[in-house]
Amino acid sequence: MDADLYVPGDGWLHRADPRVKFLLTAVLLVLCLVWRDPTVILAALTLEHVMLATDHVPPERILWVWKVLAVIIALIVVLWPVFDPSGEHVLWSWGWLRLTRENLVMAAVMGLRIPALGFACFLTLFTTSQARLVRGLTAVGVPYRAGLTLAIALRYIPVFFRIVQSVCDAQRARGLDLGGGSLMARGRAYLPVLVAVLIRAYRMSQSVGWAMASRGLGIRLPHGRRRTSRVTLTMRPADWALLAAIVAVAAALVAERIVLG
Repeated sequence: MDADLYVPGDGWLHRADPRVKFLLTAVLLVLCLVWRDPTVILAALTLEHVMLATDHVPPERILWVWKVLAVIIALIVVLWPVFDPSGEHVLWSWGWLRLTRENLVMAAVMGLRIPALGFACFLTLFTTSQARLVRGLTAVGVPYRAGLTLAIALRYIPVFFRIVQSVCDAQRARGLDLGGGSLMARGRAYLPVLVAVLIRAYRMSQSVGWAMASRGLGIRLPHGRRRTSRVTLTMRPADWALLAAIVAVAAALVAERIVLG
């Protein structure tokens, strides 16, 4: 994949104000964390895919998210019945291991929750450039240095992933076996990879630090002067409409939960 989570485009989510997208992500995260109803979580996951599709995010990026989360989803679905043997409707049991209708449903819910939480975050990350992401964070009160640090960290996650892949490919080309033998043997085989990755990561962080210093990051501004910004944020009518829809849906769900107890 590209060395950036941001997908260039001009869809409706790309044009939306990043502050509104922050609220959208936060509402979806809370919704998926609080509700354990599989219908609600499945609806949230479907809505996230619809929003990404209508914004013309490439299917390859959506599939990449599923590939990244596949192992975590599988582990949760498999291990949940092991650690949660609760439930009255027993389908199969062997010693302390009990598979019940209730813990299997909960395993499915937890398995759906992971991609729902992930796509809630990628709604913003896929559709917001680094400059607008930093500007949006500072606009909601996050200190500039913290916002820039977060944006750079998100920017370099795919870069670090590509470094690991390139180092592994280079070591395999030199005859290093990374997949054979016992677990301990494979762990020892990855030591050269780890050393090379750490060296490249240190050099990359050093070059990024020099680039930030050359641009004046950390210079104290004179008294009374405020930091200017190249990116300005303006709420459009479409942003206000999206904001109103998010608040209305969130209020309706909270009211329903309070009424239903």
